[in-house]
This record gives sequence, structure tokens and C-alpha cells, in this order.
Amino acid sequence: MSKLLLMLKSVHTLIVALLILITTACGNRDYYRIAVDVVEPISIARFDSLIYKYVHLSDSAVITALMTESGEFWKIYNRHILGLNDAPLYCDGLRNFYRECADIGLYDMTFDQYESADSDARLLSQVAARYKRLFPDKLTPVFQYHVSGLSAQSVVTMDSLISISIDCYLDNCSLYNRRYYDYELQQHSRSRLLPDVSEVLLRNALPSPPMVTLLDAMVYEGRIAYLTGGLIDDNTSMAIMGYTVDGNNWCVENEELVWTTIIEQGDLFKSDNITINKYLRPAPFTATLAQNSPGRVGRWVGWRIVDEYARREGLTPMQIATDRRQADEVLRLSGYDGR
Repeated sequence: MSKLLLMLKSVHTLIVALLILITTACGNRDYYRIAVDVVEPISIARFDSLIYKYVHLSDSAVITALMTESGEFWKIYNRHILGLNDAPLYCDGLRNFYRECADIGLYDMTFDQYESADSDARLLSQVAARYKRLFPDKLTPVFQYHVSGLSAQSVVTMDSLISISIDCYLDNCSLYNRRYYDYELQQHSRSRLLPDVSEVLLRNALPSPPMVTLLDAMVYEGRIAYLTGGLIDDNTSMAIMGYTVDGNNWCVENEELVWTTIIEQGDLFKSDNITINKYLRPAPFTATLAQNSPGRVGRWVGWRIVDEYARREGLTPMQIATDRRQADEVLRLSGYDGR
């Protein structure tokens, strides 16, 4: 009888472990949801189409009207995103930029995939409503598209404006193989647009506190990851972290090893940028771990700590957004031990 009970207990433990593994790896998390009563429909401004008109027009009155319509973003776009000088009115530089984009097929490819903004507008209206629930004192975000020539900064912010470089979010774009490393390609599919915009909104609303140690940095990144999962519908760990299936599975299967490595190497309370960057900067793999690990594993661990902390303390996403507990207290209350 005792052997049977032990066997049943072992089976039960295995089932629970598998359920935890499945939930961590790929399941949506209902407790991340940010409920909103009203979702106001939004429209996405088409600055990308504005530039198309600009480079094909010669009527000075129409050109002036287009420049006025784009407001302060006009100079930011030309000077800081494209790196153009301002004489005369950026016109020659813009025409050259457009010609180069057209020559390599980038503009046509972008316009084909983003001919309509309706789908993104519906999803971003939900993000904006949830964001306002988290931060009622913040301005409601305003969204627009632009084309940057594959700029390193794919989402640009100015006050409440969120401008998205849609040429950085294309599916099956052969040009990406020349622009990005293999490990970066996953971050530039169209599916990354919503998580990236959400992350930028959150970083603007929650500036990073003084991050003295790796733990401070991991917990901050964990808060951002956790709340990103509250703003978007797909809050699986792959959507939140931007990992491939293999990268996500590696983290799930090696979570205890990762935590043990951080502790045994004494990295958790190190304050040098070299150590912190090894765990948190985008990279083909995390340098302190195996070469088949994904990059930024420290962010994944930070997210797991905050997730456990929120569940144990019974905190809602709104409470996580306003929570000011120090990183070491968050870790203690989370009970996180890598398992």
C-alpha cells in the first residue's frame, strides 16, 4: 500500500511539474490581464505616406502644408533619424533617401505589408487603454508609422507620440540578412511590433531606478517584462521575451542551472557594467552560460522573480506598476530559488 501511495505521489508531483513547465513555456497568463471598461478606437498617422507625397511633389504650398502637418517630428525625423542636413528643407536628402529605399525594394515591401493600418490600430487601441489604466496621469499615446531605412531605433518617442519604424517589422524580408545578425532576426518580425511599442511605453512611464547591482537591473527588467505581458493579448513568455521556441525552452529547462551559476559566481550583487551587460544586453548567447543559451537570460530570470513576487503577494499589474520595493526585498518575498 505504501509503495502505491508513493507511486501515486510521484505521478502527482510529475504532473504538477509538467503543468508548471507548460504554463511557463507557452501558456497565456490570465492574472496578467489589465481589465478596461472602454477601449477608445484610435487611428495611426501615416508619416510614411506623407514622405512619399513629399518627395513626389513640387508645389511649395503643398510641401509647406505637409511639413506643418507633421509638426515637430519633421525635424527629428530628418536630422536625428535619417541624419540629413536642413538645406533646403531636407528636400534633396529625402529624395535621395527615398531613391535608395526604392532601389533596394524596401519602401515597396514595407508599403505592401502595411497598406492598411487597421489591424495594428485595433491592437494598439487596447494597449493604449490598458496603459492608461496602469498610468492614469500619463498622456494617452498617439501612434504613427514612419520608414527609417532600418534604423537601429525602431520605435521613437516624443512627448506622447510613439512613431514606429515599420520597415524594421517586416515578415520574410530578405534585406534583413544583410542588416542584422542571425540572433537579431527574431526581433524584427511583424509580431514584435506590439511588444516593442508596449515596452517603450513602459520604460518611459517607469524610468529605471539607480541600478547598483545585477539584481537591481534584473528586477527592473522583470517589472518591464511583467507589465508588457499585461498590455498585450499574447502574454506568453516567448511574446514577452522575444525568444525563439528553442531559446525559450532552453531557459525553462535550465532555469535552476542559470540561477545556480549566478549565485556561485557571485554575480548577483556585482555592480560592474561588464557583468550586468553579459546578462542583459542583446547577444547571440549569454556569455556566462552555454553557447546554446539565448541572450539576455538575466532579463528572463528577472521576469521570473517578479512573476513569483506578484503571485505570492497577490499583486495586480496596477500594483506592480506603482510598487517601489527594493530589488533585494522583491527577491526575498518572491521566494525565488531557480525552481
